[in-house]
Amino acid sequence: MIHRIRQITDRTLEWASLLCLSAMGTVVLIQVFARFLLPKTPAWTEEAARMFFIFTISFAGGLAVRDHALIGFDVLVERLPLKANRILRIVSHLIITVFMGILAWQSILFIRVGHLQTSPILEIRMSYVFSSMLVLFLFTGIYSALEAATLLRKIRQPVRT
Repeated sequence: MIHRIRQITDRTLEWASLLCLSAMGTVVLIQVFARFLLPKTPAWTEEAARMFFIFTISFAGGLAVRDHALIGFDVLVERLPLKANRILRIVSHLIITVFMGILAWQSILFIRVGHLQTSPILEIRMSYVFSSMLVLFLFTGIYSALEAATLLRKIRQPVRT
């Protein structure tokens, strides 16, 4: 059951980030086309591209944790014995999980503020745009917690040298 939920979550985040990236690319192409071939550039393209970029990053953040694609300082960690390496990575992921939980909570407060504001050109409520932070912090925290749990299971296994 949990494996199935994770599969659905992974697929949803992958498709959402791909969709936002495609939409951003399309909007940028419209903007380039309009700059060179039309007498006037549509004003909404820059704002829309920025919003799609923000959501692309938000949907892909947790996936980057899942795929170990974030930048890390591995030089010292890789020189540790395997068990110490895993312990350090578990602690790191737990700190990230707690920090993302705090940021997710605070982003809810920020979303409420955004409900009173609209974007200048598209006139979209900024709470929708600010919700990208909640998505980013929530899924980064969830995937960090899952990674910590995976490493914790591995630490209980005998260390092979």
